[in-house]
Amino acid sequence: MIQTIQTSRPRIAVIGAGIYGSTMLKCFSAAQKQGMVDLIALAEIDEEVLQRHTRSLAIQGYTNYKKMLMNVRLDAVAIATPDHLHGDAVLAAADAGLHVLVQKPLDTSSERSQRMIDACRRRAVMLFVDFHKRFDPAHMRLKSDMQAGRLGKIQYGYACMEDRIEVPSVWLRKWAAQSSPSWFLGVHFYDLVYWLIQSQPRRVYAVGHRGKLKSMGMDTLDSINARVEFVNGANFSFDVSWILPAGFPSIVNQQLRIVGEEGVVEIDSQDRGMFSAYSDAAESLVINAFGAQEYEHPVWGAQVQGYTFASMIRFIELLGAMKNGLVTLDELKGKYPDGEDALVSTRIGEAVDRSIATGEWIAL
Repeated sequence: MIQTIQTSRPRIAVIGAGIYGSTMLKCFSAAQKQGMVDLIALAEIDEEVLQRHTRSLAIQGYTNYKKMLMNVRLDAVAIATPDHLHGDAVLAAADAGLHVLVQKPLDTSSERSQRMIDACRRRAVMLFVDFHKRFDPAHMRLKSDMQAGRLGKIQYGYACMEDRIEVPSVWLRKWAAQSSPSWFLGVHFYDLVYWLIQSQPRRVYAVGHRGKLKSMGMDTLDSINARVEFVNGANFSFDVSWILPAGFPSIVNQQLRIVGEEGVVEIDSQDRGMFSAYSDAAESLVINAFGAQEYEHPVWGAQVQGYTFASMIRFIELLGAMKNGLVTLDELKGKYPDGEDALVSTRIGEAVDRSIATGEWIAL
């Protein structure tokens, strides 16, 4: 990750200060100390949360993001609203002529996603979708090996991503019923596989399981098993769930396996060899320090690193490069996860939903 002091710093605001919005604020605050960006404002409907962040970061606060976009001079906005609410915020930002960083998925509707893509294209602003799995060093190494042809023709693969039950039942309880493990988790690996094999999906079959969360008052799927066939002949299975028991030693469990005619690669993104058990902690933990790590820099103070933050940092690097005339938006095409890329995983997510509802293969 290259970090440079910009002669003219982009001005950015955040919409949404939930778990991931707070992560964005932490990242941009750290980058501000290095002179990479100016964190200007936050829009958040929860006034208590809003005041806490605006006081600690000394930034402007709004309960209505549209008022923020009208009243604050910005270059870009980062959006971390619930998945199904991305559309209006992205369209408003594009209408204001602002570059956009939006959490995955771009949207839960391909029709709305296309409107967002078209709006950003009309205003010539960047639409950067935060698919941070692309920035995991293990996945980057795999991408390099695949581009070099070391795996040969890809035949099949397997991916899983599973959250502990506290994610839908505590973290996302207000809107878990408007989402699913496919939309919240699966899109990470739908996108990752597409990025790795560079082939469009051809058809999808999926089954869903419902019961545990419904018994807790949340009418949403517990888990999903999906199979995706790609145009290049590769077949991938995706297992996603968010009902792992509270005693599971990490918030998320995730693996990837790809088999080609000339090689096989297995990546365990959850168990990377760091385990902790302390007398002052209630539980033992398997820690993925590669994903997100905070540390104290001798010059810039509180800083962050890891692939969770790397995609956010890449966004502000590109903002700074454009603002300082080093590169144009057209020259960056194909060099970051944009709306067209994100549309692929949204189409897969929609097909998963339709297949679960109909019990049939869904052609794309």
